[in-house]
Amino acid sequence: MGDVVRKTAADNILARGPSPSIWADCPIQEFQENPGKGIHIFDDFKNSIVLKETASGTDFTSSVGRVAGDINWYSFVETTKLVDHSIPQNDIGVLQQLGDTTDQDVNCAVTGFNVQGIIRTPKVGEQKRFWWETRIKVSTITDADLGMFVGLAEPGQAANAKGVFDGDAAALGAVDYVGFAILQGDGDDIIIAYNEAGAGSAQSSTGLVTPVADTYIRLGIKLVILGSGAKIRFFANGVDLGDDAAVDVSSTNANWPGDTDMDLVISMVTGSGGGSDDALSTDWVRFAQEF
Repeated sequence: MGDVVRKTAADNILARGPSPSIWADCPIQEFQENPGKGIHIFDDFKNSIVLKETASGTDFTSSVGRVAGDINWYSFVETTKLVDHSIPQNDIGVLQQLGDTTDQDVNCAVTGFNVQGIIRTPKVGEQKRFWWETRIKVSTITDADLGMFVGLAEPGQAANAKGVFDGDAAALGAVDYVGFAILQGDGDDIIIAYNEAGAGSAQSSTGLVTPVADTYIRLGIKLVILGSGAKIRFFANGVDLGDDAAVDVSSTNANWPGDTDMDLVISMVTGSGGGSDDALSTDWVRFAQEF
């Protein structure tokens, strides 16, 4: 298991777990003792099971199923096969999503049953703290094999030829989102992207995170407050990716999808050169928000 970006000594201590640089100031116990102050959720998929929706247990009903565990995920698998969305026995505590040989095939897990957001993104000018991180890996970084998105998006993105993507995963769609993506035309670049649909322009930062095939990486988002200012900052393996990637939400920002109900999204789309062994694996997801 290797790393794809430089790391600090503190983050090396918890290389498999959440990054101290993101979570050290998160008052998790306070949120747990008083849910009126905030929310904290963590899913490492060790308590999860993909529910069988038919008698045989091999297919989802109408391509839809559930991953039940510490977080309840709505599952959409366009191939309809349960094996393409599973908790593998040989990799306990991992949600594995497999591709297909069909171009534009979608495999997506979302919260809120794909109809109701469970998270509200930070509002421009309002200093309510926010944390999100996940640990994922892709099996291949070959161009045209797959597209991947992990982060937050408006409800309804688990559907044919979607999953936050537009078309065959060559670009992201015209919806509200913020997160990390691989576009199928550039498999060795994890981009940072966010969009306020209909108000601003889709924003992205490229060339900051280089994935390694079949190698886990932690990707994170945090609202950092300094004085009267506030910025959304992005992290890879616990390392802040810098001001060029950060989003200033201190005042007016038409491109930021603030104050929007969203779901956690883990999504992949088969690219034009994809195969049935292409995979997106998620070790854990963690989220917290101050109310």
